[in-house]
Amino acid sequence: MLGNHLPDKLVPTLPMLWALALLGLVTPVYGAEQGERAQEEYVGDTQCKSCHAKIYLTYRKTGHPYKLQKIAGGPPSYPNGTSFGVPSPPADMSWDDISYVIGGFAWKAMFMDKQGYVLTGKKNRQYILANPRLGTEAGWSSYRDEEAPRVPYTCGACHTTGWVATGADGLHQDGLPGIYGTWAAPGVTCEACHGPGGGHIKNPTLVRLTVEERCGDCHRRGDVTRIDALDGLITHQDQYEDLLVSPHRYLRCTACHDPHRSVKYKKRGFKGIKKTCLVCHAKQKVMVPTMAQMDCITCHMPRVVKSAVSVTHKFSGNEVPEGDMRGHIFGIATDPKWKMFTGDKKHVRRDVDRRAYLTVNYACMTCHGDKDRAWALESATAIHEK
Repeated sequence: MLGNHLPDKLVPTLPMLWALALLGLVTPVYGAEQGERAQEEYVGDTQCKSCHAKIYLTYRKTGHPYKLQKIAGGPPSYPNGTSFGVPSPPADMSWDDISYVIGGFAWKAMFMDKQGYVLTGKKNRQYILANPRLGTEAGWSSYRDEEAPRVPYTCGACHTTGWVATGADGLHQDGLPGIYGTWAAPGVTCEACHGPGGGHIKNPTLVRLTVEERCGDCHRRGDVTRIDALDGLITHQDQYEDLLVSPHRYLRCTACHDPHRSVKYKKRGFKGIKKTCLVCHAKQKVMVPTMAQMDCITCHMPRVVKSAVSVTHKFSGNEVPEGDMRGHIFGIATDPKWKMFTGDKKHVRRDVDRRAYLTVNYACMTCHGDKDRAWALESATAIHEK
Protein backbone atom coordinates (compact mmCIF):
# COMPACT_ATOMS: atom_id res chain seq x y z
CA MET A 1 0.00 0.00 0.00
CA LEU A 2 1.01 3.60 -0.57
CA GLY A 3 0.97 5.66 2.57
CA ASN A 4 0.45 9.39 2.16
CA HIS A 5 -0.59 10.01 5.79
CA LEU A 6 -4.11 10.77 4.57
CA PRO A 7 -6.88 8.16 4.50
CA ASP A 8 -7.21 6.70 1.01
CA LYS A 9 -10.98 6.62 1.56
CA LEU A 10 -11.17 10.36 2.21
CA VAL A 11 -12.85 11.25 -1.08
CA PRO A 12 -14.51 14.68 -0.85
CA THR A 13 -18.28 14.48 -1.08
CA LEU A 14 -20.41 17.33 -2.44
CA PRO A 15 -21.39 18.56 1.06
CA MET A 16 -17.73 18.42 2.09
CA LEU A 17 -16.66 20.47 -0.95
CA TRP A 18 -19.29 23.10 -0.23
CA ALA A 19 -18.14 23.27 3.37
CA LEU A 20 -14.57 23.82 2.21
CA ALA A 21 -15.84 26.46 -0.21
CA LEU A 22 -17.44 28.35 2.66
CA LEU A 23 -14.06 28.31 4.42
CA GLY A 24 -12.49 29.71 1.26
CA LEU A 25 -10.33 26.66 0.65
CA VAL A 26 -11.85 25.49 -2.62
CA THR A 27 -13.49 27.28 -5.49
CA PRO A 28 -16.98 26.22 -6.58
CA VAL A 29 -17.22 26.08 -10.36
CA TYR A 30 -20.05 28.02 -11.94
CA GLY A 31 -21.31 27.94 -15.50
CA ALA A 32 -20.17 31.49 -16.17
CA GLU A 33 -17.51 33.72 -14.66
CA GLN A 34 -18.81 35.81 -11.79
CA GLY A 35 -18.53 39.55 -12.08
CA GLU A 36 -17.59 41.64 -15.05
CA ARG A 37 -14.05 41.81 -16.25
CA ALA A 38 -13.18 45.27 -17.45
CA GLN A 39 -12.31 45.33 -21.11
CA GLU A 40 -10.74 48.76 -20.90
CA GLU A 41 -7.20 50.01 -21.18
CA TYR A 42 -4.40 48.99 -18.83
CA VAL A 43 -3.65 51.76 -16.36
CA GLY A 44 -0.64 50.47 -14.42
CA ASP A 45 -0.24 49.24 -10.85
CA THR A 46 0.39 52.68 -9.35
CA GLN A 47 -3.28 53.44 -10.02
CA CYS A 48 -4.19 50.43 -7.86
CA LYS A 49 -2.05 51.78 -5.04
CA SER A 50 -4.35 54.74 -4.38
CA CYS A 51 -7.10 52.46 -3.02
CA HIS A 52 -5.17 49.28 -2.18
CA ALA A 53 -2.04 50.74 -0.58
CA LYS A 54 -1.39 47.92 1.90
CA ILE A 55 -1.76 45.18 -0.70
CA TYR A 56 0.33 47.18 -3.14
CA LEU A 57 3.24 47.45 -0.72
CA THR A 58 3.36 43.72 0.00
CA TYR A 59 2.86 42.74 -3.66
CA ARG A 60 5.79 44.94 -4.69
CA LYS A 61 7.98 42.77 -2.43
CA THR A 62 7.12 39.59 -4.33
CA GLY A 63 8.95 38.30 -7.39
CA HIS A 64 6.04 38.98 -9.75
CA PRO A 65 6.76 42.62 -10.66
CA TYR A 66 10.40 41.74 -11.34
CA LYS A 67 9.86 38.97 -13.87
CA LEU A 68 11.06 41.47 -16.43
CA GLN A 69 12.87 44.76 -15.77
CA LYS A 70 13.94 47.41 -18.24
CA ILE A 71 17.61 48.35 -17.93
CA ALA A 72 18.88 51.92 -18.26
CA GLY A 73 22.65 51.65 -18.07
CA GLY A 74 22.79 50.03 -14.63
CA PRO A 75 21.77 46.90 -12.69
CA PRO A 76 18.13 46.01 -11.98
CA SER A 77 16.69 47.02 -8.62
CA TYR A 78 14.79 44.98 -6.06
CA PRO A 79 13.10 45.94 -2.76
CA ASN A 80 15.18 46.18 0.40
CA GLY A 81 15.20 42.96 2.36
CA THR A 82 14.68 40.75 -0.69
CA SER A 83 17.03 39.83 -3.54
CA PHE A 84 20.80 39.94 -3.28
CA GLY A 85 20.59 41.56 -6.70
CA VAL A 86 22.31 41.08 -10.04
CA PRO A 87 25.59 42.99 -9.64
CA SER A 88 26.91 42.76 -13.18
CA PRO A 89 25.93 41.83 -16.73
CA PRO A 90 27.55 38.91 -18.59
CA ALA A 91 31.33 39.18 -18.65
CA ASP A 92 31.47 40.07 -22.34
CA MET A 93 28.82 42.78 -22.00
CA SER A 94 28.18 46.09 -20.25
CA TRP A 95 24.87 47.29 -18.90
CA ASP A 96 24.64 49.50 -21.99
CA ASP A 97 24.40 46.28 -24.04
CA ILE A 98 21.38 44.99 -22.08
CA SER A 99 17.77 46.02 -22.70
CA TYR A 100 15.97 43.89 -20.09
CA VAL A 101 16.77 41.51 -17.23
CA ILE A 102 14.51 38.49 -16.75
CA GLY A 103 14.00 37.56 -13.09
CA GLY A 104 16.72 37.96 -10.48
CA PHE A 105 14.40 38.20 -7.47
CA ALA A 106 15.10 34.87 -5.81
CA TRP A 107 16.84 32.27 -7.96
CA LYS A 108 18.40 33.39 -11.23
CA ALA A 109 18.47 36.02 -13.97
CA MET A 110 18.72 35.99 -17.75
CA PHE A 111 19.54 38.86 -20.08
CA MET A 112 18.18 40.41 -23.27
CA ASP A 113 20.45 42.26 -25.68
CA LYS A 114 19.78 45.67 -27.19
CA GLN A 115 17.70 44.11 -29.94
CA GLY A 116 15.48 42.31 -27.47
CA TYR A 117 16.87 38.79 -27.97
CA VAL A 118 17.56 36.54 -24.97
CA LEU A 119 21.26 35.78 -24.67
CA THR A 120 22.19 32.09 -24.75
CA GLY A 121 25.45 30.15 -24.63
CA LYS A 122 27.73 27.80 -22.73
CA LYS A 123 28.94 30.27 -20.11
CA ASN A 124 28.17 33.66 -18.58
CA ARG A 125 24.60 33.71 -19.78
CA GLN A 126 22.59 32.98 -16.63
CA TYR A 127 23.32 34.56 -13.28
CA ILE A 128 22.63 32.28 -10.31
CA LEU A 129 21.92 33.95 -6.99
CA ALA A 130 23.50 32.65 -3.80
CA ASN A 131 21.37 30.18 -1.85
CA PRO A 132 22.22 30.30 1.88
CA ARG A 133 19.78 27.46 2.64
CA LEU A 134 21.70 25.08 0.36
CA GLY A 135 25.07 26.68 0.98
CA THR A 136 25.71 27.60 -2.66
CA GLU A 137 27.44 30.78 -3.79
CA ALA A 138 26.41 33.18 -6.53
CA GLY A 139 27.87 32.55 -9.96
CA TRP A 140 27.32 32.17 -13.67
CA SER A 141 26.13 29.29 -15.79
CA SER A 142 25.10 28.35 -19.30
CA TYR A 143 21.66 29.01 -20.68
CA ARG A 144 20.18 27.06 -23.60
CA ASP A 145 23.66 26.65 -25.05
CA GLU A 146 22.34 24.48 -27.88
CA GLU A 147 20.57 27.59 -29.18
CA ALA A 148 23.49 30.04 -28.90
CA PRO A 149 24.04 32.92 -29.29
CA ARG A 150 20.49 34.19 -28.77
CA VAL A 151 16.79 33.39 -29.10
CA PRO A 152 13.69 35.57 -29.54
CA TYR A 153 11.80 36.66 -26.45
CA THR A 154 8.46 34.82 -26.45
CA CYS A 155 7.87 34.43 -22.70
CA GLY A 156 5.67 37.47 -22.17
CA ALA A 157 2.52 35.53 -21.31
CA CYS A 158 3.97 34.78 -17.86
CA HIS A 159 6.56 37.51 -17.48
CA THR A 160 4.61 40.61 -18.50
CA THR A 161 1.18 42.21 -18.18
CA GLY A 162 -1.11 42.44 -21.20
CA TRP A 163 1.10 40.36 -23.47
CA VAL A 164 0.08 40.06 -27.11
CA ALA A 165 2.13 37.52 -29.08
CA THR A 166 2.86 38.79 -32.60
CA GLY A 167 5.62 36.57 -33.98
CA ALA A 168 8.61 37.58 -36.04
CA ASP A 169 6.63 39.68 -38.52
CA GLY A 170 4.29 41.49 -36.14
CA LEU A 171 4.68 44.41 -33.77
CA HIS A 172 7.68 44.39 -31.44
CA GLN A 173 7.76 45.94 -27.97
CA ASP A 174 9.95 49.07 -27.94
CA GLY A 175 10.61 48.43 -31.63
CA LEU A 176 13.08 45.68 -30.68
CA PRO A 177 13.01 42.90 -33.33
CA GLY A 178 13.92 40.18 -30.83
CA ILE A 179 10.73 40.68 -28.81
CA TYR A 180 7.99 38.73 -30.57
CA GLY A 181 5.11 40.58 -29.00
CA THR A 182 3.98 43.62 -27.04
CA TRP A 183 2.90 44.27 -23.48
CA ALA A 184 1.15 46.86 -21.35
CA ALA A 185 3.78 46.60 -18.62
CA PRO A 186 6.89 44.52 -17.97
CA GLY A 187 6.57 42.10 -15.08
CA VAL A 188 3.50 40.46 -13.58
CA THR A 189 1.56 43.39 -12.13
CA CYS A 190 -1.92 43.70 -10.60
CA GLU A 191 -3.63 43.75 -14.00
CA ALA A 192 -1.94 40.53 -15.12
CA CYS A 193 -4.17 38.62 -12.68
CA HIS A 194 -7.13 40.96 -12.16
CA GLY A 195 -7.51 42.24 -15.73
CA PRO A 196 -7.12 45.69 -17.28
CA GLY A 197 -8.29 48.32 -14.82
CA GLY A 198 -9.35 51.28 -16.93
CA GLY A 199 -13.07 50.71 -16.50
CA HIS A 200 -12.70 49.91 -12.80
CA ILE A 201 -10.79 53.14 -12.18
CA LYS A 202 -13.57 55.15 -13.81
CA ASN A 203 -16.41 53.32 -12.07
CA PRO A 204 -15.24 51.00 -9.27
CA THR A 205 -18.75 50.05 -8.20
CA LEU A 206 -20.14 49.11 -11.59
CA VAL A 207 -17.03 47.56 -13.16
CA ARG A 208 -15.57 44.79 -11.03
CA LEU A 209 -12.23 43.18 -11.79
CA THR A 210 -11.88 39.43 -11.62
CA VAL A 211 -10.74 37.80 -8.39
CA GLU A 212 -10.80 34.29 -9.82
CA GLU A 213 -7.60 32.41 -9.10
CA ARG A 214 -5.32 32.22 -12.15
CA CYS A 215 -2.11 30.74 -10.71
CA GLY A 216 -2.42 27.71 -12.99
CA ASP A 217 -2.07 29.90 -16.08
CA CYS A 218 1.67 30.18 -15.45
CA HIS A 219 2.67 27.77 -12.68
CA ARG A 220 2.51 24.87 -15.09
CA ARG A 221 4.75 23.55 -17.82
CA GLY A 222 3.11 22.26 -21.00
CA ASP A 223 0.89 19.21 -20.55
CA VAL A 224 -0.67 19.45 -17.08
CA THR A 225 -1.05 15.67 -16.93
CA ARG A 226 2.74 15.18 -16.98
CA ILE A 227 5.14 16.59 -14.42
CA ASP A 228 8.52 17.17 -16.06
CA ALA A 229 11.70 16.07 -14.32
CA LEU A 230 15.44 16.26 -14.88
CA ASP A 231 18.35 14.76 -12.94
CA GLY A 232 16.14 13.41 -10.16
CA LEU A 233 14.26 16.65 -9.49
CA ILE A 234 11.04 18.24 -10.76
CA THR A 235 11.58 21.16 -13.11
CA HIS A 236 10.47 24.54 -11.81
CA GLN A 237 7.03 26.08 -12.47
CA ASP A 238 5.28 22.71 -12.15
CA GLN A 239 3.40 23.58 -8.96
CA TYR A 240 -0.01 23.37 -10.60
CA GLU A 241 0.69 19.91 -12.02
CA ASP A 242 1.97 18.81 -8.60
CA LEU A 243 -1.27 19.89 -6.98
CA LEU A 244 -3.42 18.02 -9.50
CA VAL A 245 -1.83 14.67 -8.59
CA SER A 246 -1.84 15.31 -4.85
CA PRO A 247 -4.42 14.67 -2.10
CA HIS A 248 -5.05 18.45 -2.18
CA ARG A 249 -6.12 18.63 -5.79
CA TYR A 250 -9.52 19.96 -4.69
CA LEU A 251 -8.00 22.98 -2.97
CA ARG A 252 -7.11 26.27 -4.54
CA CYS A 253 -3.64 27.80 -4.23
CA THR A 254 -4.85 30.66 -2.05
CA ALA A 255 -5.98 28.18 0.60
CA CYS A 256 -2.32 28.14 1.64
CA HIS A 257 -0.77 31.15 -0.13
CA ASP A 258 -1.34 34.87 0.13
CA PRO A 259 -0.96 35.84 -3.55
CA HIS A 260 0.16 39.36 -2.60
CA ARG A 261 3.06 38.17 -0.46
CA SER A 262 6.24 36.27 -1.26
CA VAL A 263 7.16 32.88 0.15
CA LYS A 264 10.77 34.07 0.03
CA TYR A 265 12.62 36.37 2.44
CA LYS A 266 10.18 35.75 5.31
CA LYS A 267 7.43 37.79 3.66
CA ARG A 268 4.70 35.41 4.90
CA GLY A 269 3.43 34.29 1.52
CA PHE A 270 2.71 30.93 3.14
CA LYS A 271 -0.11 31.46 5.64
CA GLY A 272 1.38 29.11 8.20
CA ILE A 273 0.52 25.65 9.45
CA LYS A 274 -2.33 26.72 11.76
CA LYS A 275 -4.21 28.45 8.94
CA THR A 276 -3.56 25.71 6.39
CA CYS A 277 -2.70 22.13 7.36
CA LEU A 278 -4.38 22.18 10.75
CA VAL A 279 -7.66 23.50 9.36
CA CYS A 280 -8.33 19.98 8.06
CA HIS A 281 -5.77 17.88 9.94
CA ALA A 282 -6.10 19.18 13.50
CA LYS A 283 -6.65 15.64 14.82
CA GLN A 284 -3.67 14.19 12.94
CA LYS A 285 -1.28 13.41 15.79
CA VAL A 286 2.50 13.15 15.53
CA MET A 287 3.54 10.05 17.48
CA VAL A 288 7.30 10.71 17.47
CA PRO A 289 8.14 13.18 20.27
CA THR A 290 11.24 14.56 18.56
CA MET A 291 9.13 15.52 15.54
CA ALA A 292 6.22 17.08 17.43
CA GLN A 293 7.43 20.64 16.88
CA MET A 294 8.29 20.21 13.23
CA ASP A 295 6.19 21.82 10.52
CA CYS A 296 4.20 19.54 8.22
CA ILE A 297 5.97 20.96 5.18
CA THR A 298 9.35 19.68 6.34
CA CYS A 299 8.45 16.12 5.33
CA HIS A 300 5.42 16.59 3.07
CA MET A 301 6.88 19.42 0.99
CA PRO A 302 10.60 18.70 0.68
CA ARG A 303 12.66 20.61 -1.86
CA VAL A 304 12.19 18.26 -4.81
CA VAL A 305 12.10 21.05 -7.40
CA LYS A 306 15.04 22.76 -9.08
CA SER A 307 14.89 26.28 -10.43
CA ALA A 308 18.55 27.31 -10.32
CA VAL A 309 20.68 25.09 -8.05
CA SER A 310 20.67 21.77 -6.24
CA VAL A 311 22.90 19.83 -3.87
CA THR A 312 23.40 16.11 -3.30
CA HIS A 313 23.04 14.35 0.06
CA LYS A 314 24.66 10.99 0.72
CA PHE A 315 23.17 8.31 2.94
CA SER A 316 24.29 4.71 3.56
CA GLY A 317 25.94 4.13 0.20
CA ASN A 318 23.27 6.03 -1.73
CA GLU A 319 22.48 9.64 -2.53
CA VAL A 320 19.53 11.95 -3.17
CA PRO A 321 19.37 15.45 -4.69
CA GLU A 322 17.76 18.42 -2.99
CA GLY A 323 16.50 21.34 -5.07
CA ASP A 324 15.81 24.98 -4.28
CA MET A 325 11.99 24.93 -4.30
CA ARG A 326 9.40 22.93 -2.38
CA GLY A 327 7.15 20.46 -4.17
CA HIS A 328 3.36 20.23 -3.88
CA ILE A 329 2.81 16.45 -4.10
CA PHE A 330 2.44 15.99 -0.32
CA GLY A 331 1.77 12.23 -0.24
CA ILE A 332 4.62 9.95 0.90
CA ALA A 333 4.90 6.37 -0.35
CA THR A 334 5.73 3.69 2.20
CA ASP A 335 5.73 0.96 -0.45
CA PRO A 336 9.42 0.07 -0.93
CA LYS A 337 8.78 -0.72 -4.60
CA TRP A 338 7.41 2.70 -5.46
CA LYS A 339 9.53 4.77 -7.83
CA MET A 340 8.96 8.51 -7.83
CA PHE A 341 10.00 8.98 -11.46
CA THR A 342 9.27 7.17 -14.70
CA GLY A 343 11.80 4.72 -16.13
CA ASP A 344 13.34 7.37 -18.41
CA LYS A 345 13.52 9.82 -15.46
CA LYS A 346 11.78 12.53 -17.53
CA HIS A 347 8.51 12.66 -15.63
CA VAL A 348 7.00 12.07 -12.21
CA ARG A 349 5.34 8.67 -12.01
CA ARG A 350 1.61 8.32 -11.25
CA ASP A 351 -0.38 5.31 -10.12
CA VAL A 352 -3.60 3.92 -11.62
CA ASP A 353 -5.59 6.59 -9.78
CA ARG A 354 -3.38 9.31 -11.30
CA ARG A 355 -1.80 10.08 -7.95
CA ALA A 356 1.88 10.80 -7.42
CA TYR A 357 3.90 10.19 -4.28
CA LEU A 358 7.18 11.26 -2.77
CA THR A 359 9.60 8.54 -1.77
CA VAL A 360 11.27 8.46 1.63
CA ASN A 361 14.54 9.28 -0.12
CA TYR A 362 13.28 12.84 -0.59
CA ALA A 363 11.05 13.10 2.49
CA CYS A 364 13.58 11.70 4.98
CA MET A 365 17.09 11.20 3.72
CA THR A 366 18.07 14.81 2.99
CA CYS A 367 18.16 15.21 6.80
CA HIS A 368 18.94 11.68 8.05
CA GLY A 369 22.18 10.96 6.24
CA ASP A 370 23.30 8.62 9.00
CA LYS A 371 20.36 6.27 8.38
CA ASP A 372 19.33 4.01 5.51
CA ARG A 373 16.22 3.65 3.39
CA ALA A 374 14.92 0.64 5.31
CA TRP A 375 14.97 2.69 8.50
CA ALA A 376 13.09 5.51 6.75
CA LEU A 377 10.40 3.19 5.40
CA GLU A 378 9.80 1.68 8.81
CA SER A 379 9.87 5.03 10.62
CA ALA A 380 7.51 6.74 8.16
CA THR A 381 4.66 4.41 9.07
CA ALA A 382 5.01 5.26 12.75
CA ILE A 383 5.02 9.07 12.55
CA HIS A 384 1.25 9.59 12.51
CA GLU A 385 -1.46 7.87 14.48
CA LYS A 386 -3.05 5.12 12.41
